[in-house]
Amino acid sequence: MKKVFLGLVLSVLIFGFTSIANACNLEGLYENYQAVYVPASGIWTSGSMAEDRIVLTKKTSAGTGSYSEYYYSDGSLAVALNSNYEFLKDGMLIAVDNAKLKYSKVVYADSKFEEVPLTCEELKKVFPNAEIVRISQFKNNKIKIKKGLFKEKTVLLVNDTDEYFYKYTFKPESVKKTDVKGLITLSKYGKVEFSHYGDNQGKLRIYAR
Repeated sequence: MKKVFLGLVLSVLIFGFTSIANACNLEGLYENYQAVYVPASGIWTSGSMAEDRIVLTKKTSAGTGSYSEYYYSDGSLAVALNSNYEFLKDGMLIAVDNAKLKYSKVVYADSKFEEVPLTCEELKKVFPNAEIVRISQFKNNKIKIKKGLFKEKTVLLVNDTDEYFYKYTFKPESVKKTDVKGLITLSKYGKVEFSHYGDNQGKLRIYAR
């Protein structure tokens, strides 16, 4: 009986760790990291030997917001983004505006790079293990999320309003496991608060049930 119980606990733990790994499998780009775009295939990667490759280096802008800028090999600016975190996923360069909880992809068109907002369908492909929760779904700043017993639920908060979430943090902080602020993992029942340094004004509450 004891062996059966231990086996069950071990299975739950393995499932939990696997879920976290799947949800957090992001190839993040940080200061001085390079992103390589191959026009012939339309694919982004961290490295390529293709002759027509375009190599961009990430820099962080000075001042409030610390937005991302990408530069060509000759030092000229290729594109200034509205995001402060990017990652590579399935051949795409995904830009995350953590202050607005909005997500875009960087595309190359007419010999220049630009941001294009991700559709809901694209978001589901980029974050296949996450439940998409729009800010407009909160009622009186509250929302209930169903989570099975002994299971984890990964949630991606998507802002479809004019709200701004600069310097907002989660309580408990342990629900945030990546540099994507809106991507959280609910591992137990209870309340999760999202607010500006604990300020009750505009505080969002997520209840995992």
